[in-house]
Amino acid sequence: MARKQSDSSATRRRFIKAAGAAGIAGLAGCTGGGGGGGDSGSGGTSGTSAGSSGSGTTTIQFWTLFAGGDGEAMKAMVDQFNSEHDSVQVKRQRQPFAEYYDKLFTAMTGGNAPDLAVFHTTELQRFVEAMQPLGDLLSDGASDEYVSSIWGETEFEGSRVALPLDTHPNGLYFNKDIFEEAGLDPESPPTSFSELQEAANAIASETDKLAFSPDPYNRFQVRQFIAWLRGRGGAFLNDDKTSAEFGGEHGQALGEFYGNITGEWGWDQADATENRGTKAFRSGDMAMTINGTWYFGVLQQQDFEWGMTQPFVGPEQDTDLTWANSHTLGVPAGSDKAQAAAEVAEWLTQNSLTWGTDAGHLPAAASVLDSDELRSATVWEKTLSTFSEMAQNGSLAYMPSTENNQDYQRPVNKALQQVYSGQAEAADAIPSAAEQVTSNLQG
Repeated sequence: MARKQSDSSATRRRFIKAAGAAGIAGLAGCTGGGGGGGDSGSGGTSGTSAGSSGSGTTTIQFWTLFAGGDGEAMKAMVDQFNSEHDSVQVKRQRQPFAEYYDKLFTAMTGGNAPDLAVFHTTELQRFVEAMQPLGDLLSDGASDEYVSSIWGETEFEGSRVALPLDTHPNGLYFNKDIFEEAGLDPESPPTSFSELQEAANAIASETDKLAFSPDPYNRFQVRQFIAWLRGRGGAFLNDDKTSAEFGGEHGQALGEFYGNITGEWGWDQADATENRGTKAFRSGDMAMTINGTWYFGVLQQQDFEWGMTQPFVGPEQDTDLTWANSHTLGVPAGSDKAQAAAEVAEWLTQNSLTWGTDAGHLPAAASVLDSDELRSATVWEKTLSTFSEMAQNGSLAYMPSTENNQDYQRPVNKALQQVYSGQAEAADAIPSAAEQVTSNLQG
């Protein structure tokens, strides 16, 4: 059920107006094509211009941002779809992760969009004005096929705009070998702030290893900060997302926690260099870190014993929450293949066993999540059973979706990096970041 061209053009005009500064940098710096490291040719072929690959066959141009193990898992899923279908074939095109959303924004505002694309739930508001509502395109009972808490994240102002592929929350990963070296029980990781203190102090005093990093990449601090902030009763933004609420007591106290990790407590180096923490954990030089579902595949290649547990170790937590996001599949508006694209999205999101077993993410399809194949897999024992428990218990904290998420992400990440590296005090950096976020949101 494709929209008429006039409706599509009006949608694009509203989209550009609504997005404003959120995508202007992307419009200035890149185009929808440009050979973004695609898996099957240039990334700029639009869905409407590709036509059919053969008599009676519809070709769906599908943009993804997946690399590494995620990329291999998605390739396997698309290959399976293509092998089982004749009338519809999917042409998968990977765009570089760092450029993905700017390229997609440019393609969707320029009328050169793919037929199907990956969207994180936190990016939906930026793109929603140029996305095809899926309500009339889905099979009967589609809503019953997905975990309800994840399904709810793909609705925007009453309209179903995407289908959830997964949820990928954060967990607390720990090195069992370092725990044993420090005299700790390797089967009893910390489950609270006081237990984190006890374990980290023992590691710092009894070994030459680093004890703990809340963000091993040193560029996503905002993720767990928001979850722990909400867990201690604080608000990040106000209800209508026009001003920051984290600059007060709760935000500053949590910022001091980040500063103490590298300062007073000496659990980690006062160094916010990108990826330093994950390199240390992977090399066996750090005992504990907060990371997502995707870390399973990475750690399977390491030569030390590791475990993962719920990351409810922030200070003064009244509610157990962890950061989460979801990969979703959405259909850009204006394509004459919207019905076929929606059918592909349903199939991929409901036949996602490989997405769990190989990529390590928690599938959003209830039948896959409950399947014997997934629950007998190594990944279920190591990580997904814990992630599933958190999802079922309502412990997932999604970040706000705004017209430009960098309006709040950049100031918070910068402030926490400064605090973590000892360049600023939380009492100064956190309120300053809150002021900048409010200015950005109201600008």
